[in-house]
Amino acid sequence: MTTDEELNDINTYILLPMILGMIDRWMSYPDITPLKHLHSSQFQQLLDMITLDHVEVKQKLKAADIKVVEDWKIGSSLDYKIFARRKEESFMIWKGWAKSQIETLLGQYVGKLDKRLFKRQADVVVEDKPIDRSLFVNFD
Repeated sequence: MTTDEELNDINTYILLPMILGMIDRWMSYPDITPLKHLHSSQFQQLLDMITLDHVEVKQKLKAADIKVVEDWKIGSSLDYKIFARRKEESFMIWKGWAKSQIETLLGQYVGKLDKRLFKRQADVVVEDKPIDRSLFVNFD
């Protein structure tokens, strides 16, 4: 039976390669990605940080005698088999939850980057247009 800490490590072990693949694809066309504010050198920094964390988690799982194997099925979940200390367990991650965790992890890694290198977005000029006050509703 795996512990909660080991389950967290397994989640991280599964999600980090997905983030690495996304960033690798986004490096080619950074202007149309959610990370368009990053400098081109920061993409490599992100890859390096995530790769180091993935290797660290992989080593922790190997030291705990845990192996994770994908059990591919069509559906709304990511299914895995966990072989922990000669016992087999099924493990499932819902794709919506995985997406939210990927966004959270990616945000944490971007937060570690040097913000002085971020690209400045063009200042948006808002024109003063007359407002039709008859469209507003007064609830008093």
